[in-house]
Amino acid sequence: MLNEYKKEFFSFDQDWGYVIYPENISKDIPVVLHFHGNRGYVKDGRADWLDEPKKQKFFKPALDSGFAIAGCHATGNHWGRGSAILANYKFFEQLKNIPELNLNNITTWGCGLGASAAWLTSIGELNPYVKNFISQQGVLNFESIIRREKFKDELIEAHNRDISMDIEKAVQAFDLINPITKTKLIIDKNEKKFPNSLFIHGDADENVDYSENPVMLNKLLSDIGANSKLNPLAGVGHATYEHGEELGLIIAKFLLEE
Repeated sequence: MLNEYKKEFFSFDQDWGYVIYPENISKDIPVVLHFHGNRGYVKDGRADWLDEPKKQKFFKPALDSGFAIAGCHATGNHWGRGSAILANYKFFEQLKNIPELNLNNITTWGCGLGASAAWLTSIGELNPYVKNFISQQGVLNFESIIRREKFKDELIEAHNRDISMDIEKAVQAFDLINPITKTKLIIDKNEKKFPNSLFIHGDADENVDYSENPVMLNKLLSDIGANSKLNPLAGVGHATYEHGEELGLIIAKFLLEE
């Protein structure tokens, strides 16, 4: 499905990244920086979102709307840990070597656990460059993950913490790096501009609770007048990949409007 689009792969710091270009390549191509989720991969010449037909359907509308998509799965299944965010900063620096790309108003797009890294990057060092943010079934609240326990150990282990710690200790240990907490601190300090945001999430998500992740972050942003949109999928669980064509068009529309 994506065979007609030009792709480039390059290595940096023992990780691999890629850029897939729209059909008409010119100057000042707008960029979507994509953060892969659990069990994703980016290797020399291969990436799950470029290889798998269900995921390709999300990318195609954005490409056909004139956007380039750049992605890496920096440091593996990261759950938003600091090393992954740092790796994505380094990946962004590599993108500056491609003269056709316009990196002044990028979109960050995170899927599953990739959403936490995408959001923390968007409100972190890349904040001046980020115009839009998209969360797809995104992990945005570490406290919710810990208290619901289903992926508590995976989150804790990814951050090199002791998985034997109890729930309350884990909530406390992760509080300052929790995307929700960091967002509240920025709001209190009024020190940064938040990107235009789109949250796509099944309201029956069995892995990443709808009300405690996208709903909570969307409310924080909406309450301060930020441009934030919640797109719930009624009766849909975590597998939003079954709705690729529909959601790909929603994402492309959001990119073009903003």
